[in-house]
Amino acid sequence: MKTIFNVLEVKHHVWTWVACIAFIGVITVVNNRFFTTVSLEPLLLLPVVIASWYGNLTTGLSVSFITALATLVSYDHSLLALPATDAIYTALIYLSSLCIMSILIDNFSAVFKVEEAAAEHDHLTGLLNLRGLSSIVEEEIARTKRYHHPFTIAYIDIDDFKAINDTKGHCEGDMILCKLAKIITTSFRESDYISRIGGDEFVCLLPETKQPDAKVVFDKLQRNLDEEFNAEDAIVTFSIGVVTFESAPPNTQTALALVDKVMYRVKKLHKNDAAFQVYSSMQ
Repeated sequence: MKTIFNVLEVKHHVWTWVACIAFIGVITVVNNRFFTTVSLEPLLLLPVVIASWYGNLTTGLSVSFITALATLVSYDHSLLALPATDAIYTALIYLSSLCIMSILIDNFSAVFKVEEAAAEHDHLTGLLNLRGLSSIVEEEIARTKRYHHPFTIAYIDIDDFKAINDTKGHCEGDMILCKLAKIITTSFRESDYISRIGGDEFVCLLPETKQPDAKVVFDKLQRNLDEEFNAEDAIVTFSIGVVTFESAPPNTQTALALVDKVMYRVKKLHKNDAAFQVYSSMQ
């Protein structure tokens, strides 16, 4: 369920700036016309917070300046009774306070976004991790329930990866993981999502992709993997399970478990291959 905060996160900072200015204007007019004993002035801190957090530093500072004008000029009548020098000092102190608050909030926002991105990405490959992928799969499931569009999920597992780590060391294993991540990313479309969910397991989400289209994508991937890894001293192979969901599965866990099962079927049979399956709620 989307909230106003989700909307603000995806909107351009100019849109956020316009919304904040409109809010300042409404509060100023309402406060001047309808409130005489109660002041709505504290509400003007809200657009400064929103502009600084969801916009950028320029957005926050500009909204701070306009907020200071709205407060000090529009309806702070006691300020007008002060000597000119005192009025200017008071206005500068008020504006400085808002600007400092805006800078602090912008800094907190930047740190929060970095930490949030780190929490949803694999530190080694830079791909999404399970947490980051799960939220996207949930959105895709919801889209499929509403519009009945298919999507495809694939598991890619490195065959005998433990043996590679044991014989060549974990540094070599990490290099293989990073190389695989790069090959998968370049083999897929920009609209697809690639993740490493742990160890040597990679999961790919292909939105609005039917099985024939998925086979084309994974044929290309297998060719690229063969070209890159068969040239190594030790050949590295992969087991791949691909499931196309023509109808929505109950949840993300069910979808991933089904794809994982298909991949392990390949791994138990002969490895170095791909298996395809179609999921339908009619099954």
